[in-house]
Amino acid sequence: MKKNLFLITVITGIITVVVVFTLSAKGDILSENELRKTAKKFVKVVDDNNAEALEKMLHPQLIQYVQLGEDLIPFKAADLIQMVADKKIGGTPREVTFESSTIVRGKTASVVVNAVSHEYDFMYQLSMVESEGQWLIVGILVDIQKV
Repeated sequence: MKKNLFLITVITGIITVVVVFTLSAKGDILSENELRKTAKKFVKVVDDNNAEALEKMLHPQLIQYVQLGEDLIPFKAADLIQMVADKKIGGTPREVTFESSTIVRGKTASVVVNAVSHEYDFMYQLSMVESEGQWLIVGILVDIQKV
């Protein structure tokens, strides 16, 4: 009787661990899908010159660093939003491919996404945090090359 109770307890424990691991892994997959959706939306709102939507996606203290050849140019969030609003950047649809997406720890993540137009190839590294159920972009590093 004691052997059976012990065996049932061990089996129940193993099943519990497997179920918890499976559910957490599915949660990571869902979160990574959300990361990719956020990255794709970021590219689209810039392409569409939708400054209002862009502002909702960016942390107000965000800094974007743009690598153009040998130059590294920093932009604050407000500057980036204004350039999109003024149509100084964006306005051209780009093809999006994902290089990687990683939940770094808990509510922090990184996505590397490539966005290519007929003129330019943009390689973005987006740093994100989960805030109020959505991923918010807190930092951008982008390398831009002519196609």
